[in-house]
Amino acid sequence: MLKTLTTLFAPEQWQLQRMAMLIMLLLVSICLSNPAAAQRKTDTITLYNGDSITGEIKSLLGGRLSFGTDAMGTLDIEWKEIASIDSNYNYELRLDNGQRFYGSVKPGPISGTIALEDVFGEKSFGWQEIVEIRPVAESLVDRIDIYVAANYAFTKASGVAQTELRADFSYEDEKTLNALTSRITISDTDEEATSSSRISLSRKAWVDRAANYRLVFGGHETNDELGLDYRLSLGAGMGRYFIETPGSELIGSMALQGLEERSIGGDTQESIEGVLTLGYSRWRFDTPELKLKLDGSLYPSLTESGRVRADTSATLRWEMVSDLFWDFSAWGSFDNSTVEENAAGSFDWGLTTGVGWSF
Repeated sequence: MLKTLTTLFAPEQWQLQRMAMLIMLLLVSICLSNPAAAQRKTDTITLYNGDSITGEIKSLLGGRLSFGTDAMGTLDIEWKEIASIDSNYNYELRLDNGQRFYGSVKPGPISGTIALEDVFGEKSFGWQEIVEIRPVAESLVDRIDIYVAANYAFTKASGVAQTELRADFSYEDEKTLNALTSRITISDTDEEATSSSRISLSRKAWVDRAANYRLVFGGHETNDELGLDYRLSLGAGMGRYFIETPGSELIGSMALQGLEERSIGGDTQESIEGVLTLGYSRWRFDTPELKLKLDGSLYPSLTESGRVRADTSATLRWEMVSDLFWDFSAWGSFDNSTVEENAAGSFDWGLTTGVGWSF
């Protein structure tokens, strides 16, 4: 099966870069060509001082409720200042123990609680239990999140310039989170130009509304610095949200994946690897709004004795104006034994900064 997929999805490097660029342009065009429908503003929140505000619950994250109104625009209200919420629309509630519930929200039995109504009845939750509230969008476009970034770095002393393009695409419904990520990095020096690229697809399916999830994923990767013409992967496993708070989360997973690789010199091989991943995110919604994301993956080979690969990445986003971010990106890839015969292990890395747009 890997050979069949390779035939279909392993173009030359310039073709892969064109493919990733087309993906980014397609995602942008989808968003721009499908404007959101008129928003309803019939939700009601009541503050502890007795004031009531009618509008639209946009989200709760990081201890702040984003609430849209006609007269005052979008308000960011401290979660601890809200006594009750009333809405007839459906939401996802994510708790600090990792559980997820879906339904409409009503005032709870006492101030500072939410009553959630779903097909199983009514449940009450205290403010301190709730990490996130997210509207359950009914249309396809409203369920899609897209982030694109264009970064650049130049070091005059070494004469090295790096250009990076990234696109993150996700679609979430009541049971799954589907994501596509792509990255193209081009490094130019006085002597040569090298490039690396990665396209990854993943699907998480929640298990019994809890913090556990099933994971299926695949990807395509190239890297001149590591002597890799292409690497095609397909795998599956299990994961868990270990920490979920209003300002941070820690996620880990264990999986197995199959690989087909070809070196720039033409050597090919197939192998099976273990996959251990750990991801940590932290965000702050005070001015300036910041989001930090750290990811690391370890790939011990089960069929190539002694071979170990690793990937790491870090991104920092600082919102300058609404939906426009200053973006900092760093990544590294290591392979102690490349696919090319008699080749030594290699390490490649990138460090860029630029702008990103979320929509």
